[in-house]
Amino acid sequence: SGMGSKRKLSRMGKKQKKDHSGIDATFIGRSACLRKLQISLKDFRRLCILKGIYPREPRGRAPGNKKGQVYYHIKDVRAIAHEPVLYKFREFSAFMKKVRRAAGRNEKDEAARMENYAPTYTLHHLVRERYPRFVDAISDVDDALTLVYLFAALPSERRIKSRITNKAKSLAAAWGAYCTTTSSVTKSFVSVKGVYFE
Repeated sequence: SGMGSKRKLSRMGKKQKKDHSGIDATFIGRSACLRKLQISLKDFRRLCILKGIYPREPRGRAPGNKKGQVYYHIKDVRAIAHEPVLYKFREFSAFMKKVRRAAGRNEKDEAARMENYAPTYTLHHLVRERYPRFVDAISDVDDALTLVYLFAALPSERRIKSRITNKAKSLAAAWGAYCTTTSSVTKSFVSVKGVYFE
């Protein structure tokens, strides 16, 4: 063309790479998220629930013209990538591989011994992250109380241990005692769906 590469660059600007700007760079599909984070779909869903991350609907056209796909914002995926719980999930999947291998070789004693060394994790930092102030936690306490009362009413069988139902019953009783002593309940009504307190 008679124009040098440096002159062309100064005139035309740098050639933009594919998926490096615009809507394609802002949103990422679920399968790409799983590849990026190197976890299973089950763990990814669990992590999204814990972190409070939801799929986003891109405005206008779908990235890469793929309609009907689930998309996440790239910033949300980057936030998950540095989550300590994610490392624990990876650790646990590696541990389960070892247990399954031992069970496959009929080394029952080895598999039972390994179960004592299963990796554990806490969610304290996630709770503090989501509710930095006490007021924030109180505003969302209704969902937690619904679950507590649900588990208190459930019978303890199979996967629901008696320890959990007993703990739920004691928490429900403690909450009732707190409401009674502080006279916190101002309104209440009974409907088909249940009892509502305010």
